[in-house]
Amino acid sequence: MTGLPDAHDDTRRPPEGPMDEPKFVYDTENTRQASLDQPTDAGVSAEPKAAREMIATTRKIWHALADACPGLRLRNAFATTPRLILMLGIILLAGFLAVTLSSYQVSKEAVQRALVEHELPLTSDNIYSEIQASLLRPIYVSSLMAHDTFLVDWMLDGERDPQKVTRYLREIQRKYDVFSTFVVSALTRRYYHFNGILKEVSPDAQKDRWFFTMEHHPQGYRVDIDTNEASANRLTIFVNHKIQDGDGRFVGVTGLGLDVATVSQLIEHYKTRYDRDIYFVDHQGIIESHSDDRLIGKLDIHDQPGIAAVADEILAGDQGTLTYQGETGRIFIRYRYIPELSWHLIVEESEQAAIRALRHALYVDLGIGGGITLLVLAISGFTVHRFQSRLERLASIDPLSGLFNRQFFEALFANALSTARRLDHELSLLLFDIDLFKQINDTHGHPAGDRVIEQIARIVESGRRETDIAARWGGDEFVVLLVDCDESDARRIAEGLRHRVEQEVRVPDTDRPVTISTGVAAYRRGENLKDLTARIDTRLYAAKAAGRNRVA
Repeated sequence: MTGLPDAHDDTRRPPEGPMDEPKFVYDTENTRQASLDQPTDAGVSAEPKAAREMIATTRKIWHALADACPGLRLRNAFATTPRLILMLGIILLAGFLAVTLSSYQVSKEAVQRALVEHELPLTSDNIYSEIQASLLRPIYVSSLMAHDTFLVDWMLDGERDPQKVTRYLREIQRKYDVFSTFVVSALTRRYYHFNGILKEVSPDAQKDRWFFTMEHHPQGYRVDIDTNEASANRLTIFVNHKIQDGDGRFVGVTGLGLDVATVSQLIEHYKTRYDRDIYFVDHQGIIESHSDDRLIGKLDIHDQPGIAAVADEILAGDQGTLTYQGETGRIFIRYRYIPELSWHLIVEESEQAAIRALRHALYVDLGIGGGITLLVLAISGFTVHRFQSRLERLASIDPLSGLFNRQFFEALFANALSTARRLDHELSLLLFDIDLFKQINDTHGHPAGDRVIEQIARIVESGRRETDIAARWGGDEFVVLLVDCDESDARRIAEGLRHRVEQEVRVPDTDRPVTISTGVAAYRRGENLKDLTARIDTRLYAAKAAGRNRVA
């Protein structure tokens, strides 16, 4: 129930774009007639041809934006993927023909140019993308920890019984298979580790300065590389996340650690995969990660023949391609700064290695080359689509309820607003939360609260039509956007939803019904989402004050 934006956050920014027209139906005794009174699809068919085409086009966009989840279907991938694969196919085909039809010298120059302009940058970009992907999960886990109500409440309650938080950290460490988990309290300055209390942090200690700079860090999390005092000072990648109370006050930092040794294993994998020398250096030029562990922390690229001539340029730039003269001839080098690790990624390949591969490629039959090209395209398309689908889902879907998350809802609201203005449709918004939800959590546990949220989300999902927009707004709050629906009809729909929740949802392991309180308002010309939700918040509070389980 935590880990989502607060329902009264004032940082909402509605993006732009078109949107389809939703109809919201709850077939109950109280709302059946209201449902019959709603405009039907026949009414849509009476729209001008341009309007119907706009609605159909927008529906396709929605299906493309929504990843596969209960009640939503992803029919087409983003147009970016086929364009990328098409461009990659064109490049591979052009390169293949050039190598086949050119002399050895021309082909040699072509492969050198391809190495500098395409292959090394692509290898560097792929490794960087995989590093970012490998950090996404730890960042997500640290965010879950920072927003876990158990952890926040335990800290605000005086940090009694440290064994509770130790067990919690140990379970997180075991469940997600990470090197280390920790919590540092701003209230007591205690550093809790999954094996117990490690120490008390001090602003005078150089090792603890990271903690005292987190409070004013502009982002909610930060990735640091430091030695781990709890594990014989092994070099560790720490993902640190702020912990804040309900009023936004800084109460501490939690997170997890990843062993830098695992990065060396990744490098060995990259070296085998790409057949190139790959390693990381810090801002001073010292090798921090390499497939050969004997070089880590000891070798300085300023002291190595050949690369020493370009070492300063590498360390001063963000990314680029250089060459230097090595023992076996000319070496091509691609460097890129990795801000998440404060390291520089270096990818090297010798001219001799490139020519050797080219000599073999010159004798490859056109048919075999075409088959390889198709295979590369298929693998590339699968890889791009796989990572893209994961990122799309993280960006749009709330994992507990299966509904849209708040950020994606704000984008869809902007689309709906743009379409409603063009078609002169009305917009209405429902905002409801679960009555006495904290009491359910405190009495029956958070898993019980999760089941309640899931049941209500299923009711919302089953009651909506294809074009309705339902989202989890934050915590136990939900929002539903209705297009071409005035406030009077919206209230009848809200009443049907309230009645259905009361009839179908029970507090787990009891016969006590779960109820909701709802605020309803129609959009007023000139409002933005912040203004509209502010008005609905007032009505939601009025429903609460009037005794809950009602629509205001």
